[in-house]
Amino acid sequence: MKKIQHKPSLGNMIAPMDKTGERFNEAAYRRHIRYMSDGGTGVFVGGPHATEFVNMDREERRKLWEIAVDENRGKAPIYAIVFGPGSTTELVKLFKLAKAIGFDGAQLYPAAQDGHGNDGIFLHEAERYFRDVLEATPGFAMFLCGYHGGEVIDGPNKQVTPEMLRKLVDDYPHIAGVTVNPPNDAGIKLFLAAIDGKKPVRMAGALDWYQKMELGVHGFHSIQQSIAPKLCSSMMESFLAGDKKKAKALSQRIKALNEIIHTPRYYYPRSIKHVLNHLGFSVGGIRRPYMGLSEAMQREIEQRMDAMHLEDIEDLPKKAKRK
Repeated sequence: MKKIQHKPSLGNMIAPMDKTGERFNEAAYRRHIRYMSDGGTGVFVGGPHATEFVNMDREERRKLWEIAVDENRGKAPIYAIVFGPGSTTELVKLFKLAKAIGFDGAQLYPAAQDGHGNDGIFLHEAERYFRDVLEATPGFAMFLCGYHGGEVIDGPNKQVTPEMLRKLVDDYPHIAGVTVNPPNDAGIKLFLAAIDGKKPVRMAGALDWYQKMELGVHGFHSIQQSIAPKLCSSMMESFLAGDKKKAKALSQRIKALNEIIHTPRYYYPRSIKHVLNHLGFSVGGIRRPYMGLSEAMQREIEQRMDAMHLEDIEDLPKKAKRK
């Protein structure tokens, strides 16, 4: 298997568009991939609702995959996220395509219908699906995800079990890590105990990243890295290097960013592109049926983002830097 230095920080790449949200902006897409990579985060392409890939057709998704690999190949880790359709046969083809295009790896979610998980699957079906994909892609680094995609009907919290993920980790050496999102600390501890250090365990979500790393979490996979990759990666690297004072302070800044983009009345993911545009990135509008935020909400977001002073740590576009 190709040797890759997987980072504790993994982020979802957004899809830059024109102002209408309909036409893809390749130049902005390439710049943003480099912004994230240079900021110390591994980049995932093809994620769910936050990145708008579920609102794209198959031809658009393939084009964005190919451009992403072309931009990052040999420079920094670049990974694929495969969503939909529900057919295992079709999904296996897409994972093989991701490998053939040249991605450094991919994330494997429970099966779902085009990323929405309309019908749900049972635990034994989820395990069979994982094994089918893993056996079809030897030598291709895979991050197992215990949630999202399809709802697991008989799983705890509608997710797969720690025991299932451990069995798969034991059986397939090309699994590079595990990503989980339990509802509480007790659930996190169950996954950590089950994996028992055999593979890095990352989380998606969570407000207090420092506290989760104190429990034993290795890193995080989130949308925050598309906005503040250096902040996110520096926090994790500081913790893992033993500088917990710095890590705790950086975690508080990440928490503030998380609270802004996930403010309920902003109806995430509608907040993401406005935040990025305000910071100086030309990522355009959000694709319909989503629509932009009201002017009042936009001004509120801008004030809250300005108060964060991300220019102190991030390489923002020149026009976004403030004294």
